[in-house]
Amino acid sequence: MRHLLLAAVLLASLHAAAQDGPYLMPPVEEQVEIDILSSYYEQDGNNSAVEGGLGTEFLYDISNIIVVNVGWDSVHSINFTGGADYYSSASTDRIDFALSSASSEDVRGYGTATYTRTDLKRGESYGIQFGGSAEYDYNSISTGLRYSKQSRDANTQLNLAATAYFDRWRIFLPIELRGVAEPSELFDTQNRRSYNVTAILSQVINTRLQVALAAEAIWQEGLLSTPFHRVWFADQAFFPGVETLPGERFKLPVSVRLNYFPTDGLVIRTFYRYYYDDFGITAHTASLELPLKLSTAWAVAPFYRYHTQTAADFFAPFGVHTSDQLFFTSDFDLSALSSHNVGVGLRYEPLYGLARARLPGNRLFNFKAVEARGSYYDRSTGLTAFTASVQLSFRVE
Repeated sequence: MRHLLLAAVLLASLHAAAQDGPYLMPPVEEQVEIDILSSYYEQDGNNSAVEGGLGTEFLYDISNIIVVNVGWDSVHSINFTGGADYYSSASTDRIDFALSSASSEDVRGYGTATYTRTDLKRGESYGIQFGGSAEYDYNSISTGLRYSKQSRDANTQLNLAATAYFDRWRIFLPIELRGVAEPSELFDTQNRRSYNVTAILSQVINTRLQVALAAEAIWQEGLLSTPFHRVWFADQAFFPGVETLPGERFKLPVSVRLNYFPTDGLVIRTFYRYYYDDFGITAHTASLELPLKLSTAWAVAPFYRYHTQTAADFFAPFGVHTSDQLFFTSDFDLSALSSHNVGVGLRYEPLYGLARARLPGNRLFNFKAVEARGSYYDRSTGLTAFTASVQLSFRVE
């Protein structure tokens, strides 16, 4: 849950508007763009999956992300995205009986590098990426390919991407099961593999209206459950099992994004997504954002997001599952729920930047903009969360 919320809140502002330049318009040569994002996230609730559906979900996370885009000529460019999260969780601290144990804190580091080559005459670009992520009990590497095609008038663009993730768990069982069961007796593998294919078609309808259609197919196989999530059974009240889920999962999100510009200073950004997976979950997500330019330098952007979903076939709350079932989880992320996320962003971007300086080689450093965002999240299961973030944008040319 933590990584899902952080991904939505933090990375959206850095990547949602990323597009290739207009057809036959080469990128600025030898230009470097840098975005730095720092955030604080905090949540609380009383449905901990670690404790089998009851218990504290309190957690805080401090995250820092840097995104660097380097275009060294009109054809070649490199993007690097990297970051680190530090979190402290009262929930995972309950893996052991002793509180304030090593499991209460963790650091996650990650990075992805993407190389892109642009064919200006054909209006096409090709990219390849490699990435990795590591934390105490979980490691991942990824690789992917990207392709983009733009129409001659720059009003239509097709983006295709295919990415593969190869993950490995370091299995830690709840303390009650250590010495009683071996991980190999409970799980067939420690590995997880995910394959994602994405297609996005963007269309400029007229000077005031833009629309984008997106579809993604995701196939996962391997260890899809979390080894330290307990499940308490109705017919076995004094000894827990661990979350057990199928070894394969298919997900299909389909979405539409519509941006309307009623005036020069206002944008109406709308988004809707339908989600299906073969765990039995169907979901609907809708959001609205209203960026408003207050002056040549200041802009404010209130936003709202609503989400609702059905429960997975294998979900039941604390003490409801029976031990003869094949699959079971008490993770409320997989329960029937609805949620609201409301917040606001404030951006300051003067015409010539906040600060400018000459670097060696006569390069110009420009501190372009600063943006602050805050949001409040409320879920029908009782989970609440707050996020505050600051983004700094720079350019070297």
